[in-house]
Amino acid sequence: MNSERLGKTSLRERFRQESAQEILTAAEAVFIEQGLAGASMSQIAERAGVAVGTLYNRFKDRETLLQELLSQRRAQLLAELDLTARQLAAFDLRERLTGVVHAFLLQCEQHRPFLRLVFASEWAHGPSKELMLRALRERMAAVLAPSRGALREDPEGSFPVLLISLVRGMLERDRYGLPVLDAATAASQIAEFFLKGAQS
Repeated sequence: MNSERLGKTSLRERFRQESAQEILTAAEAVFIEQGLAGASMSQIAERAGVAVGTLYNRFKDRETLLQELLSQRRAQLLAELDLTARQLAAFDLRERLTGVVHAFLLQCEQHRPFLRLVFASEWAHGPSKELMLRALRERMAAVLAPSRGALREDPEGSFPVLLISLVRGMLERDRYGLPVLDAATAASQIAEFFLKGAQS
């Protein structure tokens, strides 16, 4: 009896999580189409195939939903970077660096229209952005840390920040009138440029 109830609870929870994910996916599409200010809860509910009341049961308002979507995208990016860094921990600096940057670019490419929209808005500022930038800096620092002797000394801790700036610049190539590079090519170019400029 208990295991049956546990199974039902687990199934209900899984359905709830899948439903929430469908809502967030629908919300991302509507935000891209209508803009952050133009998207409405009714449009998101219609795209997700749920009643507006159901949407409000899950999310207090549009801003809460947007924050949840941003939080999920940040968590996905950081989790992917952590996984890639663990998988490449035994490799040399060039391979670790290229692999982690490649994972970074792939995650950003997957959600490029939405992230670009967010970066251009007031949502791009504030405490959550600062926390994200710190988290990215810490992860890039961890990738570079085991490479003592391969890089010059960096007492100011600038190398991780410069690396992130290279990634962000590569993601913006089209804004400079340049074709977008595939993630593998871009990661290789970033690693090559970074290492040649930072070699001891």
